[in-house]
Amino acid sequence: MPKFNRSVLLYNGNAGASMIDSVLKLAVPHLAEASKSLELIQTASSEEFENACQRAATYADVLFIAGGDGTVHSAVRALSKLPAAPPIAIIPSGTCNDFARTLNIPLDLGLASSELVNGEIKEIDTGKINGGSFLNFAGIGMITDASSNIDPNLKERYGKLSYFMSALQSMRQATPFPVHLKIDGISYVEEGVLVLVMNGKSIGTHNFPLATIDPADGLLDLLIIQTSSLAAVREWFSLSQPEVVTEELEHIIHYQGRSISIRTDEELDVDTDGEIYLTTPLDIEIVPGSLKMLVPKKVEELV
Repeated sequence: MPKFNRSVLLYNGNAGASMIDSVLKLAVPHLAEASKSLELIQTASSEEFENACQRAATYADVLFIAGGDGTVHSAVRALSKLPAAPPIAIIPSGTCNDFARTLNIPLDLGLASSELVNGEIKEIDTGKINGGSFLNFAGIGMITDASSNIDPNLKERYGKLSYFMSALQSMRQATPFPVHLKIDGISYVEEGVLVLVMNGKSIGTHNFPLATIDPADGLLDLLIIQTSSLAAVREWFSLSQPEVVTEELEHIIHYQGRSISIRTDEELDVDTDGEIYLTTPLDIEIVPGSLKMLVPKKVEELV
């Protein structure tokens, strides 16, 4: 018996023929089997995609979003403007698929679709930033340079490796800058080459299994990488080790909070979920449980 009455699959028509073919071939059969009615909507721009999300949210039981982190970001921006929205499910078909990794959604399209339609609904936090929204992270400094410097040809040829290549180039050019913070009403002044406000656990496929990072805990995690030295880079990659204690790190500062204000001496570009369209200063706050998402059932529940 179908689990959903009316499902909608939204995808970016500019994503490439091979990706679209893979989604249609591997994901659609599972979604169709779980739905009395399945509607496919292909869009050609971010604006068209966001409008389609808002229209579909008025009648669908669930929205399946096929694409990468930028596409998911567009969906969250659109749905956060509505008083209520149906659950969404990520069909991971982008370059990094970072928030899908945070939710333990398989990167195989067929397996992801199968686990999602048999999954459960979880309330996920979102971040409100200067009137907009983000799901995974907001960052300034080296991360915006890395995103801006990616060669489209290299991205097409090397995929996620192109992000690391661009990051290495940006690290060589990084200069520390002052960061004026207010976290839950308490002021701090720090210095860094990279500032990250994180709701998810993965950026550029780099996983941060810090116990404090949880997209459903009502808190944001703020990480400041103070220099681009080799020692700082080693600490950065050490964050992928569960036993690391951030308080013991020498080149990375860690805070948590519900409300975070960020001011910089010069106006800096801001990367939100891989999209760059904002600039500092920033006023950020967590919106607990504001998004319903379809996620795979936990392993212990399947045993």
